[in-house]
Amino acid sequence: MLSFIIYHIAHNPNVKKKMLKEIDSIFHGKMRPITKDDFYSLKYCEAIVKEAVRIFPIVHLNTRYIDKPRYQWPAGTFFIINVGVIHNKDDYWEEPNKFNPDRWMDENFEPKKNSFIMFGEGLRLCPGRKLAMIELVCLMALLFRKYEINLVDMNSPIKTKSDDIVISCVKLLVEIKLRN
Repeated sequence: MLSFIIYHIAHNPNVKKKMLKEIDSIFHGKMRPITKDDFYSLKYCEAIVKEAVRIFPIVHLNTRYIDKPRYQWPAGTFFIINVGVIHNKDDYWEEPNKFNPDRWMDENFEPKKNSFIMFGEGLRLCPGRKLAMIELVCLMALLFRKYEINLVDMNSPIKTKSDDIVISCVKLLVEIKLRN
């Protein structure tokens, strides 16, 4: 996931500037552990994570079984839910192909029902979802408060592979330098 986050931050300088402003306002250039209060203050970093997942869902297919006959489907019917299509459908999202973490910053914003499937849904909702979000947001803050991270080639598309369920980044060349 971090590769997708770095890719989108690099291609969106205004997002990067806003993220660094948030990180700097919390840490003031000091190298110290991240506290619980720091995490809850990293709202824009969390919005970046959500938007990166919306554009590049790691688990892009979800499966469901129907165990009771409903509608016109018999019991035992197997469904595949294409999360990538849902996350990029203009019926659900304004400018779905645009990386826009600001959409998550409105306190009243709530994605349309079943239009954002970051950690699964229903009985298959990931039990580690809160820990995963904490880790991603804190990792972003730790990396970007200390390092300047840029793509080596801004014109090179992100290279991914899929094993039918999970999408992963196989190649993303970055340049990492200490921040001033």
